[in-house]
Amino acid sequence: MGQTVLDQHLNVKTYFLLGCAYDGKEGKAYLKMLDPEDNHVEVFYDQTNHKPYCYVKETIEEVEKLKLPGVLKLESEEKYDLLRDTRINVTKIVANDPLAIGGTTNSIREKIKAWEADIPYHLCYMYDMGLVPSISYYVDKGRVYAVEIDLEKIKKMISLYFPDFSSEEKKAIAEWLALMEADRPKLKYLSVDIEVLSPIATRVPTPDKARDKVVAVSFVGSDGRREVYLLKTQNFTEVEGTEEFNVIIFEDEVEMLKKVYEVLDSYPIIATFNGDDFDLPYLRRRGEQLRIPKEKIPIVLGKEGASLRRGIHIDLYRLFNNKSIQVYAFDNKYREHTLEAIAQALIGKGKIVIDKPISQLTSSELARYSFYDALLVYELLSFDDELLLKLLIVISRISRMPIEDVCRHGVSGWIKSLLYYEHRKRGYLIPRPDELIIEKGVISTKPVIEGKKYRGAIVVEPIPGVHFNVIVVDFASLYPSVLKEWNLSYETVRCVHEECRVNLVPETSHWICRKRRGIQSELIGFLRDIRVRVYKPLSSDKSLPEVQRRWYGVVQKALKVFLNAAYGVFGFEEFPLYCPPVAESTTAIARDAFLKTIEKARSLGIKVIYGDTDSLFLKAEKEELINELINWAKKTLRLDLEVDKRYEYVVLSMRKKNYLGLTDKGVVDIKGLTAKKKHIPRFIKDAFEDMIKTLKEVRDEETLEQAKEKIKEIVRTWYEKLKNGEYELQDLSFKVMLSKSVDKYVKTTPPHVKAARKLIQRGIQVVSGDIIEYVKTKDKDGVAPLEFARKDQIDVDKYVEYLMSAFEQVFDALDIDFDQIIGVTSLEKFF
Repeated sequence: MGQTVLDQHLNVKTYFLLGCAYDGKEGKAYLKMLDPEDNHVEVFYDQTNHKPYCYVKETIEEVEKLKLPGVLKLESEEKYDLLRDTRINVTKIVANDPLAIGGTTNSIREKIKAWEADIPYHLCYMYDMGLVPSISYYVDKGRVYAVEIDLEKIKKMISLYFPDFSSEEKKAIAEWLALMEADRPKLKYLSVDIEVLSPIATRVPTPDKARDKVVAVSFVGSDGRREVYLLKTQNFTEVEGTEEFNVIIFEDEVEMLKKVYEVLDSYPIIATFNGDDFDLPYLRRRGEQLRIPKEKIPIVLGKEGASLRRGIHIDLYRLFNNKSIQVYAFDNKYREHTLEAIAQALIGKGKIVIDKPISQLTSSELARYSFYDALLVYELLSFDDELLLKLLIVISRISRMPIEDVCRHGVSGWIKSLLYYEHRKRGYLIPRPDELIIEKGVISTKPVIEGKKYRGAIVVEPIPGVHFNVIVVDFASLYPSVLKEWNLSYETVRCVHEECRVNLVPETSHWICRKRRGIQSELIGFLRDIRVRVYKPLSSDKSLPEVQRRWYGVVQKALKVFLNAAYGVFGFEEFPLYCPPVAESTTAIARDAFLKTIEKARSLGIKVIYGDTDSLFLKAEKEELINELINWAKKTLRLDLEVDKRYEYVVLSMRKKNYLGLTDKGVVDIKGLTAKKKHIPRFIKDAFEDMIKTLKEVRDEETLEQAKEKIKEIVRTWYEKLKNGEYELQDLSFKVMLSKSVDKYVKTTPPHVKAARKLIQRGIQVVSGDIIEYVKTKDKDGVAPLEFARKDQIDVDKYVEYLMSAFEQVFDALDIDFDQIIGVTSLEKFF
């Protein structure tokens, strides 16, 4: 989009940087560069003699005396110590390979206190070379240079969206905009699924030994490839023809695998579901078992997963397990992390259902089962105009991490990578986690919730009942805005300057630096600004071409994922730049702003009926009062307050974080209500849906009273269905995923685990990731797997309790008594 090669490089071939890896044999890093013209990946080895290294604070002479293993050379270097706001001399230990720095018991970092010794070497290389992945480059005399994009376009964007920024800020923003606006070629990709024949039906094949034959390999490619490779085994049956895919039959497993390796090597991107742990390791080790030469196998196994020598591997299982992707990119549309659950939620399709082991399938059934798994993986990558692939490209650019790494790491890894890149770029020494805690491990507020380290957000007590004409306002990106506006960063909170101690954070003993801009504040601030000022409005600008608007939608979504996680990451103990006062100051300032906004709203005569973290539910006689509040927040707090939603009415109960409302667009919003949770039985959900339909008809007090009577009748009807056995067993089943293998549940045994154990006793194989369906029963275990349950076992009273807990959260606000409803029913029956 707007990318052009500079005039003097018009005849130079450009490449898209897919990834980076280390070649142990060559002792060099190499880049995986995609030629967009033919989608072929070329490998470019380092030409600069770059080597792995770390820093120590001892002098060269002191380090020499230690005789550390694997050292190539020692160099003195000056770095800037952000924590102490001073320049320091450090010794750079250059080693012969990455394992000499870290990864074994004999590594340098095990022998001496080292800085920057735990950065994966391929990332270290990219940071030092200033390489941002997922953008275009050209190669000149062994060096790699980024292709510059249309600078005039960037200048126009800056003058349009950032006229109030300083020249320094504009320069930094220009770099970010250039990344977001950079071209992206049409990428060729292939989804892969394998099936392995285990001689024992209940035994799960493992990649460690790879003893069992690979009997099916399915491919679905963006270039139209639709193939299933089948191995002719003893119980092979004739395969029926199909228009959906081609079937290629092999007599010999070695020949089949050689062909599989050729196919894998011909695509720049391979996609799987759980391929890091199963498909690719199995294909690699099975080839080794069958003595296929290693140079013929393009699969590379590392500590973090499986990759390819030239291409990259996207494991969708790991990606969709990422909480930030689940919540912020896909709005919690899926809850379980199985291929079936994710595909049903996002593309409305599921796996082929089989009721017998792989070994008992006919060859046609096996081919179809394997193909559809590969097809689901392909469609998850390609649906909605390749949304997921584009999202990965943008996150890769922001985080300075190759796509493969983005898939394998949570958002804390993405933010860490961006910060490390910037530290290296600016010559800052990256602090060790232990020195950060020693210098900045102070917490000064007491948590309200037990188990938390400091006070969190405020929740305003709801005014129970039904409220008409409610406006919800919220602070746009509240925590990122606080980080930006208050200059919060690990080096600026509780800085070393005596004169800054007067700049206190409300409710705490922390102070904030006034002498320099914090690195975390600056980076998060820029990301927030380009999302709020540029890409969020552009993503809904109907005057733009559809293709462009969709791209901007992806960019703003990727930025949202980053921003929503930023504050939480800084308060996460495992984060290497974890600094408790930063997280504590963020929530303290947000609380202060929230309370001041409530106070201002009330002074304007606006009624605050509920509030939570960054949102306020308001009732105002005039719309102008809301606008006045918004303007006040911008001017006084330097925060953007926006109208988020308008409700025809809202139902609030005594419980916090529980409400139901009908928006002015006719959508029923439900927050925190039990009946909307994914694992709740269909019977309860259907009863609740009947109530929702009735609530959609409410417009005023009169129609509300009519709806209440109708809802009472609905509850009576569903209650009687339960008592009279008018239900199917599957409608009462709970569906819960096993998050680990059954034998690992030691301290507690949740109901779905009890049910899983009963399945195992019956000879049914159960593994981590399986969805267990069970019903509540009257026996001592209280549960039975759905497959073996009978109606006479059902604990009806337990389901009445679930029905009551689902409805009572709404009934609290509607002033309806559940017991009274079913009590009346009982009396009527009695007479």
